Amino acid sequence: MPFDPTLPQPNTPADADVMRAQLNALNDKIDAVPAGPPGNDGAPGLPGDKGDKGDKGDKGDSGDKGDKGDTGNTGAPGEVTTVQLNEAINTAIAGTSSNTNAVPTLDTPFVNDPPTLADMELMRAAHNALVLAQRR
Repeated sequence: MPFDPTLPQPNTPADADVMRAQLNALNDKIDAVPAGPPGNDGAPGLPGDKGDKGDKGDKGDSGDKGDKGDTGNTGAPGEVTTVQLNEAINTAIAGTSSNTNAVPTLDTPFVNDPPTLADMELMRAAHNALVLAQRR
């Protein structure tokens, strides 16, 4: 089928067979165009072959050093060193181990088996004293 510039018609459903025929007809027209003559290297108006790369030139002289700029503002403090961190921690916790020094120990063993209500009350009071002493 030859190429038909009137296809596809406006507002018509697309038909694969019609479109394939149109594309094949255009391809045939393109293939039918004769190839031109080969190019003429060096002819006026046409670029020729690229020449060889030249030698590298000598290094130029160094320029003068510029003036030293103004001193900038002091920046934000940097990261903390391990030594600084350890000193801060040691300062913060100094003396904190003595928080519980006032809490009495339970040195007297319980002799009641099972423990009596008085024994349990002694344990409750010791526990409460320890918890309160450990609060900061």
